[in-house]
Amino acid sequence: MNFLKKSVLFACVKTAAFLFMLLPMRTSLWLGRLLGRIGYTCLSKKRKVVYANLKTVFAGKLEPAQLRLLGKRVFINFIQSVVELLCLPKIKSLGLDRFVDLEGQKNIDEALARGKGVIFLAIHSGSWELASIIGGVTQGSYHVVVNEQPRFPQLDKMLNEYRTIAGARVITTGGGGKEIIKALQNNEVVSLVLDQGGKTGLVVPFMGKTASMSTGALRLALKYGCALCPAWIERRPDGKHLLKVFPPLELTQTGDMEKDVRANIGKGVAQFEELLKEHPDEYLWFYKVFKYSNQAQVLIVDDGRTGHLRQSQALSRNLSEVLKKNGKSSQEAVVSLQWQNKLSPSMLTLYVFLSQYFSFLKKEECLKYFLTEDSYKELMKYKADYVISCGSQAAGANFILSRNHLARSICVLSPGIISHERFDIVVLPEHDGPKDLKRARLIIPKVSPNLISAAYLKEQEEGLLRCYSHLKGNVRTKFGVLLGGDAEGVKFDENHIRELIDQLKKAALHYNADILLTTSRRTPPEVEGLIARELKGFERCPLCIIANQRNVPEAVGGILSLSDLIIVSGESISMISEALCSVRRTLVFSPNGRYRDKPRDKYEDFVLKLNDQGYLMVSSVEDIKAKITQLLSCKISLKSVDDQTVIQKGLERIA
Repeated sequence: MNFLKKSVLFACVKTAAFLFMLLPMRTSLWLGRLLGRIGYTCLSKKRKVVYANLKTVFAGKLEPAQLRLLGKRVFINFIQSVVELLCLPKIKSLGLDRFVDLEGQKNIDEALARGKGVIFLAIHSGSWELASIIGGVTQGSYHVVVNEQPRFPQLDKMLNEYRTIAGARVITTGGGGKEIIKALQNNEVVSLVLDQGGKTGLVVPFMGKTASMSTGALRLALKYGCALCPAWIERRPDGKHLLKVFPPLELTQTGDMEKDVRANIGKGVAQFEELLKEHPDEYLWFYKVFKYSNQAQVLIVDDGRTGHLRQSQALSRNLSEVLKKNGKSSQEAVVSLQWQNKLSPSMLTLYVFLSQYFSFLKKEECLKYFLTEDSYKELMKYKADYVISCGSQAAGANFILSRNHLARSICVLSPGIISHERFDIVVLPEHDGPKDLKRARLIIPKVSPNLISAAYLKEQEEGLLRCYSHLKGNVRTKFGVLLGGDAEGVKFDENHIRELIDQLKKAALHYNADILLTTSRRTPPEVEGLIARELKGFERCPLCIIANQRNVPEAVGGILSLSDLIIVSGESISMISEALCSVRRTLVFSPNGRYRDKPRDKYEDFVLKLNDQGYLMVSSVEDIKAKITQLLSCKISLKSVDDQTVIQKGLERIA
């Protein structure tokens, strides 16, 4: 900001102060309330910050409309406090008793009687600048510590003059440490704030989450033995203020400063939390209160498709790893979108498309017109730091929620007609382009995101062995078979599956190997029957799971972990992706019989590209045994997929 703009700003503030002091206080405060309402309407960025902070504290307790009403009161109270700051000389001249009632004079007297100085421990709540006129009741000097405003020296000087006229001595934070210590040694009162600890503060629980708190006041109290009295000021309905000074905190002291700071800081925080729950509209919610929190809430918006949910969970798990490296913990919540009717998903997508260009449409309460009541209420229970969705149907809810929560948004697969650039991260696997997105923050993994990792495979293996203990101790070579079912453009042929089974049997007998097989929910009944007849009594098939008869959650992961080689049907991109990420040699057969040079659909295109790149081997059902021989003899080596590194590196941009 150049000199001219600073001068104009100072002139405006000076003029406003003159007018406010010229008018009756009731009129000035009425104008303050009016300006607060105008500010709430016009200052959209600050309004969003206030809403997100209140959502963090009151998610699941207050409806969005209630939060917005509370946010408006925050604006109104803040501007009234600004008016009172500009009127400090007038308030001083009219007399303290007309504006502030003091509760806790006895606590002040007893604290001063200790003779080691007193610290008023405050937070940025209420009209805290009115505390400057308390100097007359402290039996000595009262010091207020303020942050310097080097960008606005004229304004800074004017406000400090007002504070001095009101009865306080001003100490600036720049080099005021010695002045604070001297004042305390002289048994005087110094006011210091607890909140807004910033990067150097101590992160502790605050209002349902963790936030950074300043430790300066506590360290002084522990080192010099001065009394630490929480101080609170609140606005009453009649326009007056109540200033409460509480008894000194009973501090635990062991001689270990860092340990003592951690042990005692919660006492002050807890006192203010109770007051803020009663008067949430008094607090300065305009800054990012929880910016330095070491906790993150990850919200997965589930469209009801299991494959999409797994991909979202995979991103959540990778994000958790990245956050952990940065010293943050994360908590995951999954909310399933239940639609009011069949048209609701399309209507929401159209609504969100329009809301990209009309901000007033972005309120999260709009979701109640598309979701069932229960689904909407479940969604409103959370205030997210990260919103993850997969597919176009859930992308709209992701967009709305992330905008209202000031959360980072992650969209897996294409968000449909909503612009990719509206999301912080878009995860588009190589097979799911487009690739001409120049400005979108893309992560392009080789295959579809999934939950497969070494730890996950071990966990799934243990779960599978608990169900099928006869597999323990079996050291024979194992062929893991993942069989899908009918899909778009793909129809399983019973004759092809019969040939597949015959090839698997021959290979198992030839190599003295075992077959571990699971079908999926999509497998046709006639194919399930064929598999049951041919394999359930076969000596080399100790595990044959028919998913529609018995759902074993650990089936896929357990088989991947136990097997030396994976055979998977080519219509399932997710199963192929999981097989590749398990770092097992993978053989993909065509449900249609054989692969052709020219792909017929996206499934064949996906498989053939990975085959050409050396990540897997394709086969017709007739050649399964021959291809198994090639893989087991190591005549062909396959490359490993390392999507975890790609995804986590991309997520580091928003963690």
